[in-house]
Amino acid sequence: MASHTDLVARIGEAGAVPANRPVDRARRIVTALTIGAFLATIVALLWLLGYLSPAKMMIAAIPSVILLVAFVVVWRVMRDERGGEPIPVIARTLATSESPYSRYIKKGVNKGLLVPVVVQPVEGEPFRSVILLRETGGVQVEEPEVGTLLALCQVERGMGELANIDEVTPEQEALRERLARHPRQLSNRAPALPMRRGSLERVPASAAAEWWGSLGAGVAIVFAYIWVIY
Repeated sequence: MASHTDLVARIGEAGAVPANRPVDRARRIVTALTIGAFLATIVALLWLLGYLSPAKMMIAAIPSVILLVAFVVVWRVMRDERGGEPIPVIARTLATSESPYSRYIKKGVNKGLLVPVVVQPVEGEPFRSVILLRETGGVQVEEPEVGTLLALCQVERGMGELANIDEVTPEQEALRERLARHPRQLSNRAPALPMRRGSLERVPASAAAEWWGSLGAGVAIVFAYIWVIY
């Protein structure tokens, strides 16, 4: 197995590709617009409580409802423009000198433990990556045994992001058995691949500008609309 070193940090040095695909930009902009519109609607209705008739209060919520529909479309209907179909892989957990505490994500929706892995696709070259073992039911994730073999999928060719699968393919099962018998066939020193940032991440500066600009636009649109109907 790999020698104990700061693998999560070293693999992270491969960097992250900005979320700059059309679907990423649409999700970032529409999400920020929706949040801004809802916040502005709540503030305006509270401010004008007693001055607007029930009918006008319903009318005031129209922009937020329209943006909510757009939000559902960009997140549920629009498809990710990935580089082809997901690729079945077998990932093997690696040893690292970084403590579980330093690798544990405790904030946000996705809480869990970051674990370095080396990955062998069913078709393709091996690479190193990092997976997040997510909490379920608020139970803290335990460190997996080094050398554990996991059947996952490479989300996008050329990227290091990995995801769970619904069913293990026969090719994966054969690969897992082969690596269990001959672990040296998969080198722990494979190159690390970059990962694509999430659609709502505000990095780089252009993504932050889209987010905050859209948030402000949502607030301004609702305030202007309510001013007109008032």
